[in-house]
Formats: sequence, C-alpha cells, structure tokens
Amino acid sequence: MAWSSYVALGDSLTAGLGDEGRDGRPVGWAQRLADILSVRTAVRCSLTNLAADGATVREVLAEQLPAVAAHKPDLVSVTVGTNDVRARSFDEMSFKADLGQLFERLAATGATLLTWTLPDLTAVLSLSPELQEIARERLRVASDIIREQAESYSAVCLDIWSLPGVTDPGLYGPDRAHPNHRGHQFLAAACADKLAPR
Repeated sequence: MAWSSYVALGDSLTAGLGDEGRDGRPVGWAQRLADILSVRTAVRCSLTNLAADGATVREVLAEQLPAVAAHKPDLVSVTVGTNDVRARSFDEMSFKADLGQLFERLAATGATLLTWTLPDLTAVLSLSPELQEIARERLRVASDIIREQAESYSAVCLDIWSLPGVTDPGLYGPDRAHPNHRGHQFLAAACADKLAPR
C-alpha cells in the first residue's frame, strides 16, 4: 500500500517541537514519516501538517479537522491527549466522546487513519510522587480510550507504552516533555514499520 497525500493533526508533538531543521523551522516525526514512506513505497508522500502547539482534542476537532477534506488525504494521523490530561478539568468521558467524534469524522474520509497512545512521560519528567501518580493514571486512562476508539474505527494504532526505549532520556529535549531530533526519528520509524513494514 502507498500514500500520496498525508495530513497530520495534533499538538506540539506532531507540530515538530524539539526537532528544528537547519533553517530553524520544525521538521518533526510526521515529515520524517512521509519521507520514509516515500522511500519504502516508491510513491512520493506529501505532508500537510495542521498540528498546533497546545492543542487539545476539542481544539483539533474545531480548528484542524475542518481543513482536512480539502487536501483529499489517503493517510491521516492524529496524536492528541497530552494537553487534555494536563488540565485540572480533565474528564475521561468528555475526552472519550470528543475523540470518538474526531475518529468517526476522520474515518469517513476513507483515508488510512494512524494514531498512537500516550507515552508514560513520568519516567522522564521530574514530578513529585503525588503528581507522578496522578499523571501516570491519567496517561493510562487516556491511552486505553485511544486504543478503544482506534479499534472502533479501524485505525492503525501504535502502542507507545510498549515501544522498547521510548523512555530513553536521550530521545528527549531539555524540557523532557518533547522529543529531540533522535526522538522524532524514532517515532517516525516506529510508525513507518506499522504502516509499511520493511
């Protein structure tokens, strides 16, 4: 299978924060994925990246989703949830409903839908024991919801929780919350192996 039009939705992770190119502009795992797929499938995969720093699932629904159809994608990725679980007002039922609506509308495009669970950043972030416990539980809950919704809408789901080495500090930038260029390449390669195994 090959993809020529790829649209990426999500937050700062997909926007490429932490992976700046020589011109100072973000590269990011989504562009790196498009490059890998272009080589593996021998079909040029062109990326439109709509992701924005700080986006929540509700913001992806309202601000990014409306622009998808115009690009007629055959591949769409959506990686979101970290900013949702960070909010004091995080509510798992609202998150599930919003994510379900997002996946349903993306599945209706007929494109291959790619998503992933949330990594356990408590392994690389410095948090108090109390906050660490809260964060880990919220990340687990959100990841379970992502898995469930991905299965419901036949999305390709990369389970980041189970990726060997995902908590390696060498994959993260100074803030320990965003990958560096090595981390973005790591994520791109994992996604490519899921979509188009060598």
